[in-house]
Amino acid sequence: MKRTFFLLLIFLSTQVLLSQEKVVNAIDASTMSSEIRKVIAENSEFFPNNTQLSIALIDGEKTNYIGVIRKNDTLQSIDNKTGIFEIGSNTKVFTSLLLSHQIKAGNLQLNDKLVDVLPFPIEKSPEKTNEISLKMLSNHSSGLPRLPKNIFPLLQENMANPYKKYTVDMLHSYLKSEITLDNTPGKVSAYSNLGVGLLGYILTEKTKKSYEDLLQEQILKPLKMNNTTTLLSKVDQSQLVKGLKADGTENSNWDFTDALVGAGGMKSNVVDMAKFIRKNFKEDAVYNLPQQATIDVNEMVQVGLGWHIITKEGKTVLFHNGGTGGYSSCMIIDKKNKKAVMLLTNVSAFSPQNPKIDNLCFTLIELL
Repeated sequence: MKRTFFLLLIFLSTQVLLSQEKVVNAIDASTMSSEIRKVIAENSEFFPNNTQLSIALIDGEKTNYIGVIRKNDTLQSIDNKTGIFEIGSNTKVFTSLLLSHQIKAGNLQLNDKLVDVLPFPIEKSPEKTNEISLKMLSNHSSGLPRLPKNIFPLLQENMANPYKKYTVDMLHSYLKSEITLDNTPGKVSAYSNLGVGLLGYILTEKTKKSYEDLLQEQILKPLKMNNTTTLLSKVDQSQLVKGLKADGTENSNWDFTDALVGAGGMKSNVVDMAKFIRKNFKEDAVYNLPQQATIDVNEMVQVGLGWHIITKEGKTVLFHNGGTGGYSSCMIIDKKNKKAVMLLTNVSAFSPQNPKIDNLCFTLIELL
């Protein structure tokens, strides 16, 4: 009986190895090394069919675009570098840059207080709310919760598109009389979609422009990121990669109003994002400010404005990821060595396989 059991284990192990080898061999070898093919296969083995990975590997002046799609339980190469995906919370890096633009222009300061820049008074709030600064909104140390309390009925109503009906008026109502704090402002960095979304809203109020218009004017058009937007109506539908739920069925795209769009509303492709990454390689006052550490999370991780700054074994990278109901993304930049990885996928943020996106991204940057 024992011998039969061990033979079965050997057989199953052999089948797994043969399956992985088959998956690796199905990816076009001309576009990447065998090592890169292997780590992509290892991290994508259990993604549902119709999953796409669109990858930009940047090494100095060279950019290698890799596209992979899962069909019939096998990974295949695909040219999807112009495919448009939701980038989720990678939007927060752009919101921090819009703040940096306003600081350079002399219109705002990092230590400006939330209560001083809002266009209305906060009537009912914890005492320390008046200590919240713009810097705290950007580096997640404001003490604000992850989401405003009055959004939760909408989440229960429509998880496939949860932000669509959350309006600026609802944000006003929350701030005026429902605001709560989970932590003392400035003490710890605790991730808050509300905080960065609120920062984006403040920037629209300050400039009297929509978030989309600000984004286009100050970042996207100067970098010729012509296929990047927050508006689904502006996306070339022939290039839109459909988002997937955890079970592999299609998920609705997420719509945002200006209330919280700065937390996660952007859509882009790896060609545009590679342009953005190369701008971050350069010495530029607006782009450099968000890259500077403003608060420690632990011995390895600090937060700048938007960016997470990770130092391990003497190597420092800028990092952010993102996820929506139908998509996950990851961006890592090694500025010193001019290397970076941009990974866009239609793997749901709610998929149990989602952690493999970050794992793949960090493994790829090590292989460059």
